[in-house]
Amino acid sequence: MNAQLNQLGFMAAVGDSRNRLQHQLCQQMAQAYQRFCQSWNQLLPDPYLRDGGRYRLRRYSVFHWQQGRLQQLPHEPHYQSSYHNAVHGGFNRHFRAWLPTTIANPVFKRLIAWSVEQFSANPKQLWRIQAHQFRIVASALEEGRPTPEGVHKDGADYILIMLLARHNVQGGVSYIYNNQMQALQQYTLNTSTDLLLVNDHKVYHGVTPILPEDKNQPAWRDVLVLTFHRQ
Repeated sequence: MNAQLNQLGFMAAVGDSRNRLQHQLCQQMAQAYQRFCQSWNQLLPDPYLRDGGRYRLRRYSVFHWQQGRLQQLPHEPHYQSSYHNAVHGGFNRHFRAWLPTTIANPVFKRLIAWSVEQFSANPKQLWRIQAHQFRIVASALEEGRPTPEGVHKDGADYILIMLLARHNVQGGVSYIYNNQMQALQQYTLNTSTDLLLVNDHKVYHGVTPILPEDKNQPAWRDVLVLTFHRQ
């Protein structure tokens, strides 16, 4: 278990602080990881953005994890309370499920196993996992908003946020706040596999908007978000 995660409320593996998992993904599992990243090219537009934006694409599925076994649950709409998401909470949002090839990719299971190792010493614990594939796009005409709800909690126990790709992007700075809304730390996820693991009970988090560095070229930021709920 990671003491920093449970004491401070977060841990980061960014830049020079890359860990064994990240080296494994980029070396031992490099081909599988490349396929995993490429699945972000098959996301679909989010039709529920209440600011009228067209900057987010996504897929969503739900799983159980226990004793190293992954089980996909029947597909369901994504629901958040208005307390946790003042912008898009309080109603069901229907997103397309993850593709079977993405779920079967060994990288996905490895990411879940590593995450659970950081916050749980009990392999029999049952976890419900909400899995989000996000692509945030930006152009000269529209900024991309990774967290349109602002600084927030997800109503989970723990959250993994991992960068898959970042192309022609400026901004996208991740901020961590304590429960008194005092800023604790900030990180920019720049390199593929850069990640944050968050204890949702102890901290809030948010990400600043993105804009293209070159306004004449496409810009996007691909992120995996897994929210872990103790059952």
